[in-house]
Amino acid sequence: MIALNIIDIRKFMSAFLIGSLFDDYSLIEAQITTFCTFSIDGRLEKEFGKEAGPFPEEDAGEAVSGPVEYVRWEQVRERCFSVIRGKNTPLFFKFVFFYPKEKLGAFLQRSGVPLKEEQLAGLCLNLRFDSSGLILTTGTSMKVFTPDRSADHAWDEYVRQLLAGLDILVSEI
Repeated sequence: MIALNIIDIRKFMSAFLIGSLFDDYSLIEAQITTFCTFSIDGRLEKEFGKEAGPFPEEDAGEAVSGPVEYVRWEQVRERCFSVIRGKNTPLFFKFVFFYPKEKLGAFLQRSGVPLKEEQLAGLCLNLRFDSSGLILTTGTSMKVFTPDRSADHAWDEYVRQLLAGLDILVSEI
């Protein structure tokens, strides 16, 4: 686990809210405080919109079938952006994401991590903003106990490289 202080907040927020950064990640929860507090539980309500689909731009059943447990960030990004944008900076926000489950196996293989996909519950990102700044924290969730921390290190390095590839300046806390 690492905590990164995002130095270039504007650039990061542009990639996060306007670009496609994290679009295929699962949104576990979000909280945004502006003139009031908005909370989002990212669990997908499969019964909502079965006939027409929960999102007008999607086919019926695409977002409501299968093992999907949480909405993808791309499905709620514009709604969150509409709450955050404006003249005033939000007082606070927090987002919790999981790396896409369908990409975990490839991530482990590419990283050379000696774990099986079914041993890893998820790769987590926590994003927190308040008056002290914007902090991104990584984490891994295991289904089994292992003293091997190679998945943690690989995930931390992946996030560092992702941000470096976007020329977003960070400092480790």
